[in-house]
Amino acid sequence: MPNNPRPTIKKSNLRLLTPDTRFNIDYSWWDEGHLDLRTYLLSRLSVGSEFGAELPAERIDLVDSKTGEVRQVDAFQYLVRNYFNRHDEDPAAQGSVVDAVFSVLLANGNEPMTAAEIGERIQRAPDIILKTFGGATIYHGIRPLFDED
Repeated sequence: MPNNPRPTIKKSNLRLLTPDTRFNIDYSWWDEGHLDLRTYLLSRLSVGSEFGAELPAERIDLVDSKTGEVRQVDAFQYLVRNYFNRHDEDPAAQGSVVDAVFSVLLANGNEPMTAAEIGERIQRAPDIILKTFGGATIYHGIRPLFDED
């Protein structure tokens, strides 16, 4: 028998992804990678051209249409969300699954969405979303959420 036993994999490290698995953009991924989401959005998605040179850096008050609750949100994120909601482009035509999912999550205010919901919005099978975003590589900070997260 070999002296080195086979490594054991803890069950807590194995997570089953299903079409009901929720995903969102982990903004800390951008910070940890020393990447600037604002710069990326301004250069890649032409968000800045619509708002002019003066982009808000402060927070604004937003009224929740369901509850009537007033909360402060980042003004830039609010503008980006409105940009994606106003430009009713077909997310599936964005070229890549990563860009399409990123756009859908931004348009949804980065509220967690299931792979099935995202798949419906981008007209792709949920399995493609699970394979793309369920592995070790993180694209644009998009990660699965689990109950304990």
